[in-house]
Amino acid sequence: MGAVKKHDRLVKKYLKKTGRLKTLKELEKSINRKQTKDERKPIKLSFVIQKAPEKVIVEKPEAFSAKKPQKKVKKEPEEKKTVSIPDNFIKIAKKFGLPEEHFEFFYTNRESFQWESKDKTDIHCTEVGCKHTVKASPRCLVDHMITAHNYRDILCDKTNCSYIAYSQTSLAYHTVRFHGHGKKPTDFANHTCPYSSCKVSFQFPLQLRRHLDVHENRVVSCNYCQYRSVDSREVHFHLNIHFQIKNFTCEICSRKFSTRSQLGVHRKRAHSTEDFVCVDCNFATAKLDAFYRHRKSCKERLKHSRIL
Repeated sequence: MGAVKKHDRLVKKYLKKTGRLKTLKELEKSINRKQTKDERKPIKLSFVIQKAPEKVIVEKPEAFSAKKPQKKVKKEPEEKKTVSIPDNFIKIAKKFGLPEEHFEFFYTNRESFQWESKDKTDIHCTEVGCKHTVKASPRCLVDHMITAHNYRDILCDKTNCSYIAYSQTSLAYHTVRFHGHGKKPTDFANHTCPYSSCKVSFQFPLQLRRHLDVHENRVVSCNYCQYRSVDSREVHFHLNIHFQIKNFTCEICSRKFSTRSQLGVHRKRAHSTEDFVCVDCNFATAKLDAFYRHRKSCKERLKHSRIL
């Protein structure tokens, strides 16, 4: 700006010296208009222009990995807790002639029985489709199970196994479940069966103990028929069927069942919307029967044979 003003002064001096007053007058007017324009107040905006935010650089992770579902940690099975039975109930149980080995079952389900008269208590045959009932008394169904369902003691003929089945069906179940094809071995199965002919290991000591109970035929027996099991809880479920006690309720349709396994099969057949997937080869099917058929012949499963 200083150089422009100096130039204007020199021009004005030259015009005045040479007598060009008219040109000098117009120059002064032009200079005055320019000064007025430069001296105007700046325009005020109705908004504030803020400083642009600084760009934040976000470092990307080297590789994105989807969150894998956490595997359920298998808990050690608990020993069955002993129920404390009051002396008054024991007196009533003895008066009714109830077997001492089943006191816990009757006390746990005491609200399901009519204790005014023993004659009002019927006991049902546990075979599917059989409607036979009798008045409850020790071994009251033994003869019926022999004549109607061909129950008899059958010794397992496998090596190092002293198990005695009570029917042909129970022997077949024992052979498949105990001597059949097992599951894939895991890194956690550190408790190995001591019998050299048995190829099975377990994660927890209690599981091995029950396994050895089968080997050595240490069982709990039903007082009304020939049924027996190494697990006292299974005997309680069996007694539920004898007395038509249904403590297992489907949360979807409210249908009641005597055993947990019956409820499980019902859920799969009636309410399952997902495919049944083989844990060994990932075969999948929407039909439960087809799934069971596949499991019997699955080549991957058969690789883990523990047949004695």
